[in-house]
Amino acid sequence: MYRFALFVDGSNLYGSLRAMNLEIGNYGQLYAHIYREAVKGWRAATLQEEAATAMLQRVYWYAVGSVDEWDLSAPQSRAALRGAFVRDAEIRALWMTRVSANDQSLPEVELEEAAWQACSNDFRDWYQQKVRAVEGMRRFYAGVRASSDLIDIREAGHWKVNFLHRWVEEKGLDTALAVDMVALQDNYDVAIVVSGDADSIPSIRHLKERGKHIGVVEFVNGGAQDARGRTFSSRLKVHADFIVRICEHDLLPLDHRNRNIS
Repeated sequence: MYRFALFVDGSNLYGSLRAMNLEIGNYGQLYAHIYREAVKGWRAATLQEEAATAMLQRVYWYAVGSVDEWDLSAPQSRAALRGAFVRDAEIRALWMTRVSANDQSLPEVELEEAAWQACSNDFRDWYQQKVRAVEGMRRFYAGVRASSDLIDIREAGHWKVNFLHRWVEEKGLDTALAVDMVALQDNYDVAIVVSGDADSIPSIRHLKERGKHIGVVEFVNGGAQDARGRTFSSRLKVHADFIVRICEHDLLPLDHRNRNIS
C-alpha cells in the first residue's frame, strides 16, 4: 500500500484557480480529483503496475490565518503611521496632490495635515477589509474541517501589512509547508506538492534521498490537449519525480456557479 499525502500552498492554489476563473464549491472533490490524477502520474513515472494499491492518507492545506494587529485609534499607532507618512516622500506628495486638487487654497501646513488625514482614513478602510477577509477565510476553513477529517488545514501563514502602500506580504506559509514535508515523512510514501515556491526544493531533495516519491501539480488552462508539449516553468519540476497536470476543463463541474461545459 502506497500512502499519498498532498501538501497544498493555499495561496498558490487560490491564485491558480483564480487564473482559470474557477470558484470551487467542494474542495473535497477537488482534492479527490488531484489525488486520482496524481496516482496516474505516479504509476506512469515509476512503472508501477495497476496492482500497486494506493490510498490518500491526508491533505495538508496551508493557509493564511492571521494579519498584523493594529489599533488605529491608539495614539502610539497613529504616531507611528504619521511618522512613516512624513518620511515617505512619494506617498506624502501623492496625497497632498489629491487633496490640493479639491482645495487649492489650503496653506502648506494645513495641506499636509489634510493629506495625512485622507491617507489615514484610506488605510483604515483598506486595513479593515483585510481583517474581515482573514476572518472570512477562517470561517470557511472551519466549515471545511467540519465536513472532512481527511483535510488538515494549517493556518501557518501571516499577512504582514505595509500601511502606506496598501499591500500585504505573506509570511511563514511556504516555510511551514517545507518543514512539515520532512517532519511528517513517516506518514506517507508519495508527496504531491501544490506550490510554486522554491523553498520546498531542499525538502524535496531530502525526501527523495530517503526513498520518497515527489510529484508537483501544474494547473493548465483548457483541456488535456492544451497541455501537450508544455514545459513546466517552476524550478520544482527539476527536482520532482513527476508532474501532475490538472486541467481547467476537468474542474468545470466543480465550479459552484455550474457553468455549462462547451
